[in-house]
Amino acid sequence: MIKAFIEEAIKANRRLYRLIKDEIAPEHFSTRGLGAGGDISKEIDLVAEEILLSHLKRFGKIVSEECGEIGEGAATIYIDPIDGSENFVSKIPYFGSSVALQENDAVKVGIISNFANGDIFVKDTTSFRVAKLEDLVFSEVEENRYATIGIFERGYRDSLYTKRLQKKGIKYRVPGAVALSLAYAHYVDFVLFEGEMREYDIKAGLFMCENLYKYQYNDLLIVSKNRGKFETLKRVVLED
Repeated sequence: MIKAFIEEAIKANRRLYRLIKDEIAPEHFSTRGLGAGGDISKEIDLVAEEILLSHLKRFGKIVSEECGEIGEGAATIYIDPIDGSENFVSKIPYFGSSVALQENDAVKVGIISNFANGDIFVKDTTSFRVAKLEDLVFSEVEENRYATIGIFERGYRDSLYTKRLQKKGIKYRVPGAVALSLAYAHYVDFVLFEGEMREYDIKAGLFMCENLYKYQYNDLLIVSKNRGKFETLKRVVLED
């Protein structure tokens, strides 16, 4: 089942990548109402969801940001059809999709794609690989030891943590797609996330970060590949 699921998820992501790259139309940018997750859905969200469902619904129950829960089965599949849809409609090149397969309360597969540059990350219980959606030539994800900046997802909503980071001279960016940012956690200095942690937002990304240093409590998540940076961030962000 795992192999077949990965194959179908990759097929769905390639369809979406090609649609966005070659067939995008003005209607894909239009607003379509409130999704199950509470955010305003864009047409591209619904199109992406339909494509993912057509490939994945036979594998189990779906939990999606747009339609909520549909179907049934022993496995649960968490999907964010377009992670960073506000970036998409604003033509900011940082948006993709997130898919996680969970069985017996454990995530077994995580697949996150960046439709802006064609990256696709695939993790199962034995490997964590990355490729381009154009050719699917996979290689193992390796840590980038040269990173000098981190990512602070939803940092634009925060004032307390931004002031603490600024005081210590800690550099970061706020790209606006949390699943993608977690997929890139092995490349950047750290990932900091402050806000509501919905399962379809973070399931696949956290699975990809399972071997990294992590702190998660209430609405705060800190992830880093470097223990020293991780401990520094905890002290800075959590100071009384």
